[in-house]
Amino acid sequence: MNAFLAEAASGVREVFGGRVSYASIPFEGIDWAPFDFVGVDLYRSIEVAQRYREGVRALVGTGKPVAITEFGCATFRGAADRGASGGLIVEYQDARPSGLSGEHARDESEQARYVRELLDLFAAEGVDTAVVNPFACYHLPHRADPHEDLDVASFGVVKVLEAHLGRAYPGIPWEPKAAFATLADFYGGSSTA
Repeated sequence: MNAFLAEAASGVREVFGGRVSYASIPFEGIDWAPFDFVGVDLYRSIEVAQRYREGVRALVGTGKPVAITEFGCATFRGAADRGASGGLIVEYQDARPSGLSGEHARDESEQARYVRELLDLFAAEGVDTAVVNPFACYHLPHRADPHEDLDVASFGVVKVLEAHLGRAYPGIPWEPKAAFATLADFYGGSSTA
């Protein structure tokens, strides 16, 4: 993998004058020497929580700018412990979301708390950039019926609406979740949520 990435980075540099990186996942063991900055999708789950900060420090310790290219959690109670696997509660039929496996209580405050904890950790450890993933999950709409609310499996910071437009931002088919307000607060902006 590292030999391929070194060759790819070299090829990219022949035709591109900007900075080059790669969005990795932790187990890949990337050699960051051919790249201008470190890029890692870094979800915290209960399995890695005890060593998560140490992992962030190791990335920063490379001496290169660090971009956390993905982090976040779904919007149900217990999702923070599941990290990247929180979305696995969605059941599919013909490649389309058809429901959720089991009962999952909506918990926007847990998602917001998780986002804030990691933003604070990244700032404290010297991470240069962090991207909450994603902004919206259009394939997982919010529904009033808790048994039909696919948005609880969404990592999005807004809930996508199916049958109407939102109120916070008129004319747009989504509403901010608590994590949206958390991001606005962290970065010094304002939110109507």
